[in-house]
Amino acid sequence: MGTRNKKFKYSLLCMAVCAASYGVNAEEATDKTLIEKKVDVEVIMVTAQKRVQRIIDVPTSITAIDSKAIANSNSQQIADIQDLVPNLRVEEINSFNNAVSIRGVGSNSRNISFDTRVGVYLDGVYLGQSPGLNQDLMDIERIEVLRGPQGSLFGKNTVAGAINILTKKPHDEFEGKVKARIGNYNAQQFSGFVNAPLSDDIALKVSASSMKRDGFVDNLNPDALGDVGNRNSFNYRAQLLVESFDNLAVTFTLDASTASETPLFGEHSTDFLGMGHVEAGGEGKRTTYNDFLATEERDTSGIAAEVVYDLPGGSSIKSITAQRKTELEFLSDLDYSSIDFFKLHYDDEYDQFTQEFQYTSNTGGAFEYIVGLYYYQQDSQSDRSAIAGGDVIPVSDQTFFASTLAQFGLNTFVGTPFEVLYPTGVINHVGTVDTESYAIFSNFTYDFSDSLHLGIGLRWGKENKKVDWSIDGSTSGFFGLATASLIDEISDDDFLPSISLNYDVSRNMVAYARIATGSKSGGFNLDFVTEDQLDSMSFDKETSTNYEVGLKGYNDDYTFRYSLALFSTEFDGYQQSQFIDIGDSRTIIAITNAATAQTNGVEIELAYVVSDNFTLGFSAGLLDATFGDNVLVGDKDDPDVSGNRLPSSAKVQSSLAFDYTKDFSEGYWFAHVDISYSSDVYTTANNVKTAPLLNGDTVTFGYLPSHTSINARIGIAFETWTASIWARNLADADYLVSGKRQFFGGVDEAWNAPRTFGVEVSYQF
Repeated sequence: MGTRNKKFKYSLLCMAVCAASYGVNAEEATDKTLIEKKVDVEVIMVTAQKRVQRIIDVPTSITAIDSKAIANSNSQQIADIQDLVPNLRVEEINSFNNAVSIRGVGSNSRNISFDTRVGVYLDGVYLGQSPGLNQDLMDIERIEVLRGPQGSLFGKNTVAGAINILTKKPHDEFEGKVKARIGNYNAQQFSGFVNAPLSDDIALKVSASSMKRDGFVDNLNPDALGDVGNRNSFNYRAQLLVESFDNLAVTFTLDASTASETPLFGEHSTDFLGMGHVEAGGEGKRTTYNDFLATEERDTSGIAAEVVYDLPGGSSIKSITAQRKTELEFLSDLDYSSIDFFKLHYDDEYDQFTQEFQYTSNTGGAFEYIVGLYYYQQDSQSDRSAIAGGDVIPVSDQTFFASTLAQFGLNTFVGTPFEVLYPTGVINHVGTVDTESYAIFSNFTYDFSDSLHLGIGLRWGKENKKVDWSIDGSTSGFFGLATASLIDEISDDDFLPSISLNYDVSRNMVAYARIATGSKSGGFNLDFVTEDQLDSMSFDKETSTNYEVGLKGYNDDYTFRYSLALFSTEFDGYQQSQFIDIGDSRTIIAITNAATAQTNGVEIELAYVVSDNFTLGFSAGLLDATFGDNVLVGDKDDPDVSGNRLPSSAKVQSSLAFDYTKDFSEGYWFAHVDISYSSDVYTTANNVKTAPLLNGDTVTFGYLPSHTSINARIGIAFETWTASIWARNLADADYLVSGKRQFFGGVDEAWNAPRTFGVEVSYQF
């Protein structure tokens, strides 16, 4: 392990020297506009450090995706932009299981007390846990993706990175836009906005979007024919800007989203007990054979007030007050089969309040700083049940299961009646987790000279979680789940410093070095647990330390933009979700701190204006993300996973983008193509590629091979009208995006979306 990391770091250093020597470095995936033809790359301005500044002056690895790049890549949700951002991965199977990873580190848990490793923000407001993360991209100005721990500039601290979604704000000119988009799988999307100045100092902007689309997976059971993965959503946002008082600007925002879907929870490749292959009728890619279609209803809403007061001398005070609510209810077929054996019903709700104050000093001097106060409260409640159906397990499976128990010498259960072995009735766990945290954070910069700049970030925070939860496993049979209640409280506090150094090699070339720390709070194992687990229901916090150096800049004539970042991040107390052996060949899901981990890598981004009409963009992420030494979080037969790759970490991600424009008499036409590649991924800590079945066969499991995907858009633009044709996954590539075991031991996988295509027409006024 140690030797491999040394070799890897040495290779990174060699790459950095070579890149600096030849001037082949990287910056953001190209934001070259297709609608306003330019002969230089755009000088990207961001607000990642709470000030408007050139992206090359920000001492961290950051990608900015603007509205034109979002449109050209046909991105509809956060998950779609992963093709454009190095070392970003979003697992999009269904809304409940959204998992966002940066640099191979993310989180995917159904536990209401398990925090995300990547913070997602909407106009500076933290969006909380996974059901509300995969936002529809409606009327977006820019998305900033910051890699590495964040804490001294964002209210909620994170260990892996942050995604900040910035919407287009109201202004003092009347304008609007409407857009219609149709495609295969009966896709229909309509969106638009109107910006209206109500007076000289008040403006209102209203945006809305609706989306319908059939699913990509067919449920072939004749008793429940239908599409799995249907989307039906509606979103709106209203923003009121008031500047009626001198030096004071207030923005009120109201947003809401509702979605009704038939979500995909996996396509089974075995029977639901993991004894043999999938039942007849359920074979094939993008097919299921469930006795009913799963349903999911999701509602999110938020209200926020941003107040900015400019003080004499150039400093300012900002307040961001926000209330958000997420409700999620779904019903799925827990046995993934044609029999009515078990259903899974979740009813979750998250209520969140945040308050942030920032004081920003005046700019232009040698010393600048930002000081902030942050308060966060979230009340989470969940009512989750596994519900027995009216059918029984086929006699052949009952007999085979009994003989299998005898074969493995599980005498505890041999001879036990079938109805005692298998769960009956309702297995329920219900409860609340109340989280409260507060922090003070600051960021100071000092200019030693015109070219040397020091940055220091400080954060102190405290977080408290209270749980009131119970489980009734009295009818769980063979699984032996607990019947108990839990009332407990945990508290974590952190001091998280960071330090950075910027050196301006020239006016348009900046080198930087940064060390940053982050933390992720502990929580409770609120799931279907056993009596033995009641003594270890909590897990501790996780911390990270990131070391990073980079080089960013433009050439003299602004036809080339580049960025290179090299990083190494160490994680202590790594919170690993794993299967715990509870004896007699039974497992249960739990989260422990039995792991350390380390990620090392390189991120490269380039944009180059080849000619007045043609722009080329390239980005790549190279990653080595592994567990540390003496890590015992594997399965019962092979618990030691030391040196194994972290689940969901790809060693290579890259993207190549081409943009071309051509004038004609009354307008111009444009074309965009982006090609993305991701290397293989393991989905388990054991890094397996197959899973054994109880009948002696094996199935593919735990391994997602490498894949390439192509997106394209071509169209024409006039002064007010734009029309285009678009396609995602143009080559109709098939590749796996998920693979896991289910509660009863069956193995399921999920495939990517097939080729989608359509036309889009927009009118602006």
